[in-house]
Amino acid sequence: MPARWNGWTTASTTANPRRDLHHHQLVRGSGCEVWDIHGRCHLDGVAGAGNTPFGHAHPRITEAVAAHLRQLAHVDETLAAQQPAEELIDVLADLTGLDDFVFVNSGSEAIEAAIRIAMDYWYHRGQPQRDTIIAFARGYHGCTALAAALSGLPILRTGWAPAPRIQHVELTTEHHPNQPGAAAALAEAFAAAITTAGPQRVAAVIVEPFINVGGGIVLPDGFLNELRIVADSFGTLMLLDEVFTGFGRSGSAAFAVNAMPTPPDILAISKGMTNGVVPMGATCLRRNIRDQFGDALLRYGHTTSGHGLACAAALATIDLLRTEGLAHAAATADWFATNFRQGLRASGIVDLRTYGAVGVAECDSVERAVAIAAAARQGGVTSGGVIVGCKQNALMLTPALNATPQKLAMMAAQLKLAIANVEIYGRSVYA
Repeated sequence: MPARWNGWTTASTTANPRRDLHHHQLVRGSGCEVWDIHGRCHLDGVAGAGNTPFGHAHPRITEAVAAHLRQLAHVDETLAAQQPAEELIDVLADLTGLDDFVFVNSGSEAIEAAIRIAMDYWYHRGQPQRDTIIAFARGYHGCTALAAALSGLPILRTGWAPAPRIQHVELTTEHHPNQPGAAAALAEAFAAAITTAGPQRVAAVIVEPFINVGGGIVLPDGFLNELRIVADSFGTLMLLDEVFTGFGRSGSAAFAVNAMPTPPDILAISKGMTNGVVPMGATCLRRNIRDQFGDALLRYGHTTSGHGLACAAALATIDLLRTEGLAHAAATADWFATNFRQGLRASGIVDLRTYGAVGVAECDSVERAVAIAAAARQGGVTSGGVIVGCKQNALMLTPALNATPQKLAMMAAQLKLAIANVEIYGRSVYA
C-alpha cells in the first residue's frame, strides 16, 4: 500500500501510516478551532504550525489571496517585477528597520540565504578564512542541510560533516532569566566561543530571541543587545532568527528586533508572514551587507521566490497586524503572563514559563510530554481536545494572537486535564 512518509517520522513510526493520517485528518478551520474528518472540533493551540497568527480562514486574508488569483499567477522575479512584491519591500523595511530583502519560501530557506550571504560577505571583503558560525547548541534554524548544521539538537544529527564550521554555546543555570547578570553572562559565553574559535575565523553569531524547538527556553532580558555589543567588539556579523517570534508572537511588537537600539546585520523571518495561507519567508539585511557585493551575483533563489500570491497574502497579514493584530498580541501576552501558570502545577511538571504569546510547561521527561500532548488532543468522545506543541520535554501553547480569553482559558483547562490524566494513568510508567 503506498503511503506518504511525513517529515520528522521514521519509516517504522506506524504500521499503517495512511490509516493513522486519516484518523487525524483535519478538514476545515475557523479562528482557533479546527474540525477533523469525524466532525469533532479541536482547539488549535499551536496556530497551525505557529504560522497562522490570526487563525484559520480569516476573511481579509482570504479575499486578498482570491483577488490576486484573479489577476496573475507568477512571474520570474529575475525577469520582471510585480506590484505586490514591490509594495511588500517597502512595508517590511518600515516594519523591521532593515534595508534589503531576499524573498524565499520558508524559514529554512531564509536561514540558508542568511548564512550564504554572511559567508559571501566576508569573501567579498577578502576574508574567506571566516568560516565559523557561533550558535546555541539547543537552537533550531531549519532543516535544509546548511540550516540543520547550525543546531546541536540530536534530532537534526546526520552522518556527514557540515560546512561551515559550527561552534556551539551551551545554556547553563547561570543564564537563567532569574539570575542577576544573566544577559551579560550569556553574551560573555558567546564572546568566549568566538575567542576559542579564533575571532578572525568567525563569520557570524546566530540566535533566536526565544528557543522554540530546543525546548521552549526563555532567554534573559537584554541578551540580544548584549550580543550585539559582543558581535561589534569582535567585528563579526549578528544574525537573528525570528522565524518563530516574528509577526507579533513576542507579544510587545511585530518583531523582537524592534526593541533593539541597533538591529542585527541579517534577520530571517517566515512563520506568520502570510497567516499560513501561502509558504513564504524573507532574509532581511542592512544596506552595508548588500553594498559589499557590488556587482557580484547573489547566488541564491527559487522558482517561486517572491511569489505574487504570497506577497499579496503577506500584505494583507501585515495590514491586519498593524490595524488590530499588535493589540491582540499584547492582550494575549498579558493573558499568558497573568493566567497561564494557574492550575498547571503538578507532579512531573518541573517549570512553567511564558514568553510573549507563548506558554511553556516543561515536563520531567520527553515521554511524559509526548503522553500529555496526546491526551490533550484526544479530548472526549464527541468533541476533541486541544492541539499543543511538544518540543523536546516541553509542552507549548502558541495559539492565534486573536484567540479570545475564553478560548485561551479552555485551552489551558484541556491541558490541565491532560496533565492530571497522565499523572493518574501513567504513574507506573513515570514513577
